[in-house]
Amino acid sequence: MVLNYYMNIIDTSTNSKNSSLDNSIENIPIFEIEPVEYEVLDSLITDIIFQSVASVKNFKNFEICKRINVFAMGESTKRALDKIGINSTTPEIPGSSGLIELLGKKLIKRKFAIVKGLDGLEEVHDHIIKYGADAENIVCYKRKKFLNYIEIRKKFIKADVVIFSSTFAAEIFFENIYIANNTTSFMCISERIKEYINNLGYEAKTINYFSEDLYDEIKKTT
Repeated sequence: MVLNYYMNIIDTSTNSKNSSLDNSIENIPIFEIEPVEYEVLDSLITDIIFQSVASVKNFKNFEICKRINVFAMGESTKRALDKIGINSTTPEIPGSSGLIELLGKKLIKRKFAIVKGLDGLEEVHDHIIKYGADAENIVCYKRKKFLNYIEIRKKFIKADVVIFSSTFAAEIFFENIYIANNTTSFMCISERIKEYINNLGYEAKTINYFSEDLYDEIKKTT
Protein backbone atom coordinates (compact mmCIF):
# COMPACT_ATOMS: atom_id res chain seq x y z
CA MET A 1 0.00 0.00 0.00
CA VAL A 2 1.30 3.50 -0.86
CA LEU A 3 0.47 6.18 1.67
CA ASN A 4 -0.34 9.71 0.63
CA TYR A 5 -1.39 12.82 2.50
CA TYR A 6 -5.03 11.87 2.25
CA MET A 7 -4.59 8.56 4.07
CA ASN A 8 -7.31 8.01 6.67
CA ILE A 9 -5.61 6.89 9.90
CA ILE A 10 -7.58 6.24 13.11
CA ASP A 11 -6.02 5.99 16.57
CA THR A 12 -8.27 4.02 18.96
CA SER A 13 -6.45 5.06 22.13
CA THR A 14 -8.44 6.57 25.01
CA ASN A 15 -5.33 8.69 25.62
CA SER A 16 -4.11 9.86 22.24
CA LYS A 17 -0.36 10.47 22.00
CA ASN A 18 -0.84 14.25 22.02
CA SER A 19 -3.22 16.96 20.89
CA SER A 20 -1.13 17.93 17.90
CA LEU A 21 -1.29 14.76 15.87
CA ASP A 22 -1.16 15.11 12.11
CA ASN A 23 -4.57 16.06 10.70
CA SER A 24 -4.54 12.72 8.87
CA ILE A 25 -4.71 10.90 12.22
CA GLU A 26 -8.11 10.94 13.89
CA ASN A 27 -8.54 9.80 17.50
CA ILE A 28 -11.67 7.65 17.99
CA PRO A 29 -11.72 5.78 21.34
CA ILE A 30 -13.84 2.62 21.23
CA PHE A 31 -14.36 2.14 24.98
CA GLU A 32 -14.62 4.38 28.01
CA ILE A 33 -12.79 4.59 31.33
CA GLU A 34 -14.80 4.56 34.56
CA PRO A 35 -13.23 5.33 37.99
CA VAL A 36 -13.29 2.69 40.73
CA GLU A 37 -12.98 3.43 44.45
CA TYR A 38 -9.96 1.83 46.11
CA GLU A 39 -8.62 1.43 49.65
CA VAL A 40 -5.97 3.71 51.10
CA LEU A 41 -2.43 2.53 50.43
CA ASP A 42 -0.30 0.67 52.97
CA SER A 43 2.15 3.12 54.62
CA LEU A 44 4.98 0.56 54.32
CA ILE A 45 5.03 0.59 50.49
CA THR A 46 8.52 1.08 49.04
CA ASP A 47 7.69 1.08 45.31
CA ILE A 48 4.70 2.01 43.17
CA ILE A 49 4.02 0.96 39.58
CA PHE A 50 1.59 2.68 37.22
CA GLN A 51 0.50 0.33 34.45
CA SER A 52 -1.31 2.82 32.21
CA VAL A 53 -2.21 6.45 31.62
CA ALA A 54 -5.68 5.70 33.00
CA SER A 55 -4.09 4.46 36.23
CA VAL A 56 -2.44 7.86 36.61
CA LYS A 57 -5.62 9.78 35.80
CA ASN A 58 -7.73 7.83 38.30
CA PHE A 59 -5.26 7.60 41.19
CA LYS A 60 -5.66 10.11 44.02
CA ASN A 61 -2.85 9.59 46.54
CA PHE A 62 0.18 11.04 44.77
CA GLU A 63 1.69 12.33 48.00
CA ILE A 64 3.07 8.83 48.58
CA CYS A 65 5.13 9.11 45.38
CA LYS A 66 7.40 11.71 46.97
CA ARG A 67 9.06 9.16 49.28
CA ILE A 68 9.15 5.91 47.28
CA ASN A 69 10.37 4.51 43.96
CA VAL A 70 7.99 5.20 41.07
CA PHE A 71 7.80 3.10 37.90
CA ALA A 72 5.78 3.61 34.73
CA MET A 73 4.95 0.72 32.40
CA GLY A 74 5.50 2.75 29.24
CA GLU A 75 6.38 6.13 27.79
CA SER A 76 2.82 7.49 27.66
CA THR A 77 2.34 6.65 31.35
CA LYS A 78 5.64 8.31 32.22
CA ARG A 79 4.54 11.45 30.37
CA ALA A 80 1.25 11.49 32.28
CA LEU A 81 3.22 11.38 35.54
CA ASP A 82 5.64 14.06 34.32
CA LYS A 83 2.69 16.40 33.75
CA ILE A 84 1.82 16.29 37.45
CA GLY A 85 5.42 16.60 38.62
CA ILE A 86 6.10 12.94 39.41
CA ASN A 87 9.43 11.52 38.26
CA SER A 88 9.33 7.86 37.25
CA THR A 89 11.51 5.13 35.82
CA THR A 90 10.43 3.42 32.61
CA PRO A 91 11.80 0.26 30.97
CA GLU A 92 13.66 0.67 27.70
CA ILE A 93 11.16 -1.70 26.10
CA PRO A 94 7.65 -0.70 27.27
CA GLY A 95 5.33 -3.33 28.70
CA SER A 96 5.32 -6.05 31.33
CA SER A 97 8.37 -7.95 30.06
CA GLY A 98 10.48 -4.79 29.90
CA LEU A 99 9.46 -3.73 33.41
CA ILE A 100 10.13 -7.21 34.79
CA GLU A 101 13.63 -7.07 33.33
CA LEU A 102 14.15 -3.62 34.84
CA LEU A 103 13.01 -4.72 38.32
CA GLY A 104 15.26 -7.78 38.30
CA LYS A 105 15.14 -10.55 40.88
CA LYS A 106 16.54 -8.94 44.04
CA LEU A 107 13.21 -7.80 45.44
CA ILE A 108 13.14 -9.24 48.97
CA LYS A 109 11.95 -6.83 51.73
CA ARG A 110 10.32 -4.48 49.20
CA LYS A 111 6.58 -3.82 49.09
CA PHE A 112 5.03 -2.80 45.78
CA ALA A 113 1.73 -1.11 44.97
CA ILE A 114 0.61 -1.76 41.39
CA VAL A 115 -1.89 0.83 40.15
CA LYS A 116 -3.99 -0.66 37.37
CA GLY A 117 -7.41 -1.23 35.88
CA LEU A 118 -9.84 -4.01 36.66
CA ASP A 119 -8.70 -7.23 34.93
CA GLY A 120 -5.38 -5.57 34.10
CA LEU A 121 -2.17 -7.46 33.43
CA GLU A 122 -0.79 -9.63 36.25
CA GLU A 123 2.68 -10.53 34.93
CA VAL A 124 4.52 -7.89 36.98
CA HIS A 125 2.56 -8.74 40.14
CA ASP A 126 3.39 -12.44 39.74
CA HIS A 127 7.08 -11.68 39.14
CA ILE A 128 7.31 -9.58 42.31
CA ILE A 129 5.68 -12.28 44.42
CA LYS A 130 7.88 -14.98 42.86
CA TYR A 131 11.04 -13.21 43.97
CA GLY A 132 10.08 -12.64 47.57
CA ALA A 133 8.55 -9.19 47.71
CA ASP A 134 5.01 -8.14 48.60
CA ALA A 135 2.66 -6.75 45.93
CA GLU A 136 -0.68 -5.03 46.37
CA ASN A 137 -2.94 -4.31 43.39
CA ILE A 138 -4.62 -0.90 43.49
CA VAL A 139 -7.53 -1.09 41.05
CA CYS A 140 -8.68 2.48 40.37
CA TYR A 141 -10.58 2.18 37.09
CA LYS A 142 -12.35 -0.19 34.76
CA ARG A 143 -12.75 -0.24 31.00
CA LYS A 144 -16.29 -0.27 29.72
CA LYS A 145 -17.60 -1.09 26.25
CA PHE A 146 -20.10 1.24 24.62
CA LEU A 147 -23.70 0.08 24.45
CA ASN A 148 -23.46 -0.27 20.67
CA TYR A 149 -21.06 0.49 17.86
CA ILE A 150 -23.45 1.30 15.02
CA GLU A 151 -22.39 4.94 14.59
CA ILE A 152 -18.74 4.35 15.45
CA ARG A 153 -18.54 1.54 12.88
CA LYS A 154 -19.47 4.00 10.13
CA LYS A 155 -16.40 6.10 10.97
CA PHE A 156 -14.11 3.14 10.31
CA ILE A 157 -15.54 2.16 6.92
CA LYS A 158 -12.98 4.19 4.98
CA ALA A 159 -10.09 3.76 7.43
CA ASP A 160 -6.79 2.92 5.75
CA VAL A 161 -4.91 2.36 9.02
CA VAL A 162 -6.16 1.61 12.54
CA ILE A 163 -3.84 1.97 15.54
CA PHE A 164 -4.34 -0.17 18.66
CA SER A 165 -2.87 0.64 22.08
CA SER A 166 -4.45 -2.30 23.92
CA THR A 167 -5.67 -5.83 23.29
CA PHE A 168 -9.05 -4.73 24.69
CA ALA A 169 -9.41 -2.19 21.88
CA ALA A 170 -8.45 -4.86 19.34
CA GLU A 171 -11.00 -7.27 20.83
CA ILE A 172 -13.78 -4.69 20.57
CA PHE A 173 -12.79 -3.68 17.06
CA PHE A 174 -12.83 -7.17 15.57
CA GLU A 175 -16.02 -8.13 17.40
CA ASN A 176 -18.06 -5.00 16.70
CA ILE A 177 -16.48 -2.76 14.07
CA TYR A 178 -14.33 -4.64 11.57
CA ILE A 179 -15.68 -4.95 8.06
CA ALA A 180 -14.43 -8.11 6.35
CA ASN A 181 -12.57 -7.91 3.05
CA ASN A 182 -11.62 -4.25 3.30
CA THR A 183 -8.02 -3.07 2.91
CA THR A 184 -7.41 -1.60 6.35
CA SER A 185 -3.92 -2.02 7.80
CA PHE A 186 -3.49 -2.62 11.54
CA MET A 187 -0.76 -1.00 13.63
CA CYS A 188 0.07 -1.80 17.27
CA ILE A 189 2.12 -0.04 19.92
CA SER A 190 3.51 -3.30 21.34
CA GLU A 191 4.44 -6.83 20.30
CA ARG A 192 1.86 -8.22 22.75
CA ILE A 193 -0.98 -6.47 20.92
CA LYS A 194 0.44 -7.52 17.56
CA GLU A 195 0.56 -11.15 18.69
CA TYR A 196 -3.05 -10.93 19.90
CA ILE A 197 -4.23 -9.68 16.51
CA ASN A 198 -2.13 -12.26 14.68
CA ASN A 199 -3.78 -14.98 16.77
CA LEU A 200 -7.16 -13.71 15.61
CA GLY A 201 -6.02 -14.40 12.07
CA TYR A 202 -5.15 -10.86 10.96
CA GLU A 203 -1.85 -9.30 9.98
CA ALA A 204 -0.57 -6.44 12.11
CA LYS A 205 2.64 -4.47 12.50
CA THR A 206 4.31 -2.79 15.46
CA ILE A 207 5.11 0.93 15.31
CA ASN A 208 7.00 3.36 17.49
CA TYR A 209 3.95 5.24 18.74
CA PHE A 210 6.15 7.84 20.43
CA SER A 211 8.21 8.78 17.40
CA GLU A 212 8.43 12.52 16.72
CA ASP A 213 6.48 12.08 13.48
CA LEU A 214 3.85 9.36 13.93
CA TYR A 215 2.49 9.83 10.43
CA ASP A 216 5.94 9.26 8.95
CA GLU A 217 6.45 6.26 11.22
CA ILE A 218 3.28 4.70 9.84
CA LYS A 219 4.29 5.56 6.30
CA LYS A 220 7.61 3.75 6.72
CA THR A 221 5.94 0.69 8.27
CA THR A 222 3.33 0.03 5.59
